[in-house]
Amino acid sequence: MTPSEEEVLNWLAERNLMPSPELISHVTNQPDGITILENSITSITRPLLFLGLSDLVEEPILHHQPKQSPVVSNAPPVIIKDQIEKSTADGSLENFVSLFNDRLTYLSRLLYQNPKMRGARRLNYLEPGTEISCIGIVSDIGQKYKNRRKIILEDGIDQAVVYLEDSDADPLLLVPDEVIGVIGRVDRRGRAIYSNEPIIRPHWGRARESARAEQPHTALFISDIHLGSLTFQSEEWQRFIAWLNGNTDIYPDWIPKGGYLIIDGDIVDGIDSYPDQEKDLAIKDVWKQYETLANEIKNMPSDLQIVILPGNHDAVRLMEPQLPLPDHVKEKFPPNVTFTANPVSIDIAGVNVLCYHGKSLDDLVSLPGLSYEDPITLMKELIKRRHLAPIYGGKTPVATENKDYLLIKDIPDIFVTGHVHSCGVDRYQGTLLINPGTWQAQTSYQKMMGFQPDPCRAVAVNLQSLHSEILDFNF
Repeated sequence: MTPSEEEVLNWLAERNLMPSPELISHVTNQPDGITILENSITSITRPLLFLGLSDLVEEPILHHQPKQSPVVSNAPPVIIKDQIEKSTADGSLENFVSLFNDRLTYLSRLLYQNPKMRGARRLNYLEPGTEISCIGIVSDIGQKYKNRRKIILEDGIDQAVVYLEDSDADPLLLVPDEVIGVIGRVDRRGRAIYSNEPIIRPHWGRARESARAEQPHTALFISDIHLGSLTFQSEEWQRFIAWLNGNTDIYPDWIPKGGYLIIDGDIVDGIDSYPDQEKDLAIKDVWKQYETLANEIKNMPSDLQIVILPGNHDAVRLMEPQLPLPDHVKEKFPPNVTFTANPVSIDIAGVNVLCYHGKSLDDLVSLPGLSYEDPITLMKELIKRRHLAPIYGGKTPVATENKDYLLIKDIPDIFVTGHVHSCGVDRYQGTLLINPGTWQAQTSYQKMMGFQPDPCRAVAVNLQSLHSEILDFNF
């Protein structure tokens, strides 16, 4: 039953809580409004006086039942745990607000778990001359002056000017729209916060133990096939397929034999992905590109469980999150292929794998010390922010869904990206990070930019030990 305004106010008054008008309006429009309040209060660990909209634990979201791939081998089937199922983006202001409220609410709860943030206060109450800890979204980043950088921090209710330390030796690496925690002192006029402490991010460095499979199943990770491009490495690709079928004597211990193959986006080169692309295409019809790739995959072992997610070159919307490829494309592929959204969280043999094509890595390479040649460091920055595409309005188009599907809610056992055509493997606080590279040789644009890709590689992982190996098919 939808609560009345009087019921909500009385419930809050009994707990000595002051609500914002926005919160009252929201709760009184929800059938389980009181339950939402109860869940919100119990989830917040800091002292409470004022309760705003961003403090709410959003009404329970009915997640789809996990989807299971067809049984094609003795290995456990692929389970799709979390992905977008249907777009709700309509370009409305309401969806935009809902998206950022979801982001701020969830990441704030992660920050409140940090002992340094448990006393965090709202930005609408800055007492001159006092120490304060606060949480908010970075809405503006100013120029650096004498090792200080001015930013604007918003928390859904108010905003504040914050001056942060930012030296060349220890750069902030701040990006717009990320959610951070700040500790500092309010100036004498109560107009700004001066901080000498490092900023605090949602992922604050707790190591974790990874889940492992009961059996030593092999998972292969590849990305950015770009079939249809003039620079697609056809000979090396055929060598890869021959190896999968056991027809070569290389890497014998890593042949999957009923394992998994995850293809992390940009499976074809597409059309109109960039100006004058058609002159770089060997196959100029995008549907023919998919048909050709489907025939290639039919030559792979039928007991290999294959997962395909789209990338920015594929025939889906460019805005993220991206829905799976259309049905008329899927039907061309064999039944051992599972198509997913981008991003997607999957379970393979009990190991949680977060797959994201990685378009947002384009937004991070401009930060000091980061580059396309080192995709692993870029991936670490995403984990620190607990978000796959923190910048809204940058190089990565983000759809204004009514919830933020790009949040990294659960730290994965394996995190895989693609997109940048550089190969890298490393571990970060219990998570195996993988970027497999590409199957496309250096393009004219890459040559002009002085970038050398890492083509024709697959990353193999033993899901029981999580030992990994980069398999190079350039020979």
